[in-house]
Amino acid sequence: MKSFKTVIALIILLAQISFSFGQKNIAEVNKIQGFYVFVDCQPIAEYEVLGQVNVDDKDPEIKKSGGQYQSIRDNLIKVGRQANFTADGIIIKFVNGGTDKAEIIKFKKGQKNIGKGKVEQYQGVYIFVDSKPVGETEYLGTVKKSIGLRGGQYTVLRAALIKKCKGQFKDAQGLLLKFVEGGADMGDAVKFK
Repeated sequence: MKSFKTVIALIILLAQISFSFGQKNIAEVNKIQGFYVFVDCQPIAEYEVLGQVNVDDKDPEIKKSGGQYQSIRDNLIKVGRQANFTADGIIIKFVNGGTDKAEIIKFKKGQKNIGKGKVEQYQGVYIFVDSKPVGETEYLGTVKKSIGLRGGQYTVLRAALIKKCKGQFKDAQGLLLKFVEGGADMGDAVKFK
């Protein structure tokens, strides 16, 4: 009987370890203007793609901001809403040197976890944009970077913040990016518990 209890305890322990490791790349995404926004991540719940929209380069807010992250995101949300009012979210794709775009999505009926996504990993660091990790984290510190570029700003800033994070926080496993329009963009380096 003792060995049976030991086996059960071992199974429970392994399940907990597996669950905690599996949570590193899972994020709870922000809902902005009625859309779940997926950036550098894919929804966990099943969905269908209703269409695709491109950034409206004629939007005065984009010209004014020089194509900063928030202006691009907000423009894609606005254009996506106009294209399909019944959609649940968008998956934003930043194209370095090209036109940024987004897929408009609708979650299939009865899906759970519609506000959760599986985040991408770049250079060994999980990237959280307009989202936060589901798993417990330990804050290591903040990195900041300002780049005066117009084309490819998001991808350039992401790479610069990752590089700075890896230089300052060797054991960082995740980076929560925060884009500050008109100011220094930053990222909180975290380690998963």
